[in-house]
Amino acid sequence: MKKLLLLLLFPVLYFSQTSLKDEDIHAAAGNNYETLLTNIGIDREGGFAINHFLHKIGFTPDEKFTQHGENFKQKFVQQIVSGNARPAVIWVSYLNKKVKGYDYPVTQKVDISGDTESIIKFYVNFWSRAINFKDTKPGETVTTRFLSDVAALSVGTGGQSKIVVTTAKDYYK
Repeated sequence: MKKLLLLLLFPVLYFSQTSLKDEDIHAAAGNNYETLLTNIGIDREGGFAINHFLHKIGFTPDEKFTQHGENFKQKFVQQIVSGNARPAVIWVSYLNKKVKGYDYPVTQKVDISGDTESIIKFYVNFWSRAINFKDTKPGETVTTRFLSDVAALSVGTGGQSKIVVTTAKDYYK
């Protein structure tokens, strides 16, 4: 029965994850923030989940988002800083595309970049999958998957790191 259910769900997950209902996405999530980020309309909660999670870990928007066509980019600055440390900055960029049949653009890719410590904190707490960093070295990539999203963390060498979230179909090309 489980195999039949997976076989029936596969086309939905592979070809058009936008047809997943919010209830299905919430059921798959392991925490209150984890959600589908790609191949959903920008009117759905993917971007809002990122904003709410960043607020939870001490980041607030520094300025209004910038928009270039259908794409958006926003800067978040760490609010709680101790000593003489400089506030950490995280940039979140959404690559969107207008798709026939949808009122709002559909997110194709999300880039989250900033200082390594903050990016790793985001990565290990936003997605609820167990992630092993034991053997990860600067320059390497670690991935996790949520439904049909693949989040790839690239640990940088200059104190900066990046998470790129794409659909599994695009990631495994």
